[in-house]
Amino acid sequence: MTVPDEDRTKEALERVEREGREPGLGEVLWHELDLRDPRNAKGSAERFIEKEKRLDILVNNAALLQNTRITDLGNPQLNVDGVQDNMAINYLGPFVFTQTLLPLLESTAADGSDVRIVNVGSDGHKDVSYLDYSSKEAWNHKFRWTMLPTLERYKFSKLAVHLWTNNLAKRLTADKSKVLVLLVHPGAILSDGAIRSLKTLPVPKFWIWLLGTMMYSQEQGAFTTVFAAGAPRDNAEISHGAYIFPPNVAVVQAPGALDEARQKQLFEVTKEILNSAGVSVKGFT
Repeated sequence: MTVPDEDRTKEALERVEREGREPGLGEVLWHELDLRDPRNAKGSAERFIEKEKRLDILVNNAALLQNTRITDLGNPQLNVDGVQDNMAINYLGPFVFTQTLLPLLESTAADGSDVRIVNVGSDGHKDVSYLDYSSKEAWNHKFRWTMLPTLERYKFSKLAVHLWTNNLAKRLTADKSKVLVLLVHPGAILSDGAIRSLKTLPVPKFWIWLLGTMMYSQEQGAFTTVFAAGAPRDNAEISHGAYIFPPNVAVVQAPGALDEARQKQLFEVTKEILNSAGVSVKGFT
């Protein structure tokens, strides 16, 4: 379990032990990962490689929607490289983490193991109207004049995840890789993070109850991810680059996510930003 906050991780691991992990199902360990800074993301992956000889399944589940508040009035926080938090945490950090771990994933697949990368996207990717990923300035579009700028920036960052995943699937195919890449939409989840945000509103109990009638529980929210990670490869819904949608069916992504020119644009700007930040990633061409 890769999380930057050890105290919150301890609480989560205690819940895993209390609510679900049965004897014989292995142990859940904390591995420190701060996705906000790509240097930290790379260092975390390198520490994992030092400790482990194999990696069968990598799930990239980062989903920063906002920093505790429902809206920030179009004034996002930036990381040390001047990239706004949603793009840094939801896309750039996972990109670096995954790319650094790719040699370990490849070596695990080489021994015949079923190795997978599962990226958690969002069906909100189809609602993004601002589609410019041509520069860091474009990545930092504030969506200031929208009703919920934090939500719009979240969807923008998740479209980036879709573009990256589709491009990664193509690159691995070209390299004749045995690593399977899948993308999932978990559905709208009443997560701990969502509840913390709702608690900032007037009459929070009402909003938590109301959204609880419309959103998935956290257990249900894990269904598509677990399915993508563990369903046999001969399952009709499982294929390289598939987008898994509740209730565990492969569906077509929005045209904006399938645009190969935009995928390449995001890829090239990602390289530029990492190069300017002094973050070199092995095999990143």
